[in-house]
Amino acid sequence: MQEKLSVKEIAEMAGTSVATVSRVINQNGRFSKATEKRVLEIIEQYNYQPNQLARSLRVQHSQVIGIMVPDITNEFFANIIRAVQEHLLLQNYMTIICNTNESGIEAKKQLQMLLAQKVSGVIYINNGENDVLESMNLPTVYIDRDPRETQANLDENYAMIECDNIQGGYLAGQELVRKGARKVAYVCYDKTLSTIKKRTQGFLTALEEAGIAFDPAYGIDVEEVSTGEGIRATEYIVNHLKDVDGIFYMSDVLAVGGLGYLLRNGIPVPEKIRVMGFDDISTSRNIYPSLTTIRQPVEEFGCLAALRIVDMINGKDSTWQQRQRLPVELIVRETT
Repeated sequence: MQEKLSVKEIAEMAGTSVATVSRVINQNGRFSKATEKRVLEIIEQYNYQPNQLARSLRVQHSQVIGIMVPDITNEFFANIIRAVQEHLLLQNYMTIICNTNESGIEAKKQLQMLLAQKVSGVIYINNGENDVLESMNLPTVYIDRDPRETQANLDENYAMIECDNIQGGYLAGQELVRKGARKVAYVCYDKTLSTIKKRTQGFLTALEEAGIAFDPAYGIDVEEVSTGEGIRATEYIVNHLKDVDGIFYMSDVLAVGGLGYLLRNGIPVPEKIRVMGFDDISTSRNIYPSLTTIRQPVEEFGCLAALRIVDMINGKDSTWQQRQRLPVELIVRETT
């Protein structure tokens, strides 16, 4: 194994100054191509790794951004994390991922840990159940869930990126009605979430426009987003809500569980019950029958969140709207 070098030793070997080596490492400032070549060759030869912790102590923050996620096992959230990481890496930022398990208490602990690590900012894919962020004084980007639903005194140094959930719910309801559904139910997690409220609003608007009355008893709230809860909710619908011919699951994960239950119990889809999902995770394309769903722009979520938080960290904030809403897309497959 090669001996590890300091920046000073690299500078001596390259015949240049410590400041020039630092500029080459960070690709910031003036240096000649010949100098850059010598420094990079030494770095590669000795496998030099910059001491990010020492650097963070000097500048009072690190090249690290925290990502808070409610459920890392949910493919939709996992895909957002992947996209965020890829785009932050292009801007030379690393990430610390914190899974909160939909718990405000857990989120508070994780945020305190991130503050101790002197992260430069936080990307928060959650509903912000606690008041830590109100006084955190860090650049913060929220994805998917609106923090104003639970926090009245947010610091101004935040941004919100979401999909058009009202449009998504409307397209889902419109598709079920267009395919012949007249007695519909929906399945969701936590009706208090901003995303669920908006999807429900759009969904009910589509039914109202079609002259279909909706019974609130046909709106089923589950304990978590899982295939097991999708199965449980669908079993309840089949056994207790008669004549249902369309179900809107406000998550593909729930829809996959519900679809499996229907098929295992000999209920043909879409001939007897039409099924809609939301998110367009990979499973929705690969199961049979493939799932009709609403596609969220995951890649764009990740790109915008990464660009936005880095601009906020660097004080380049004037060209961005504080709130950005991205369009969704209806993906028609075999379940409607």
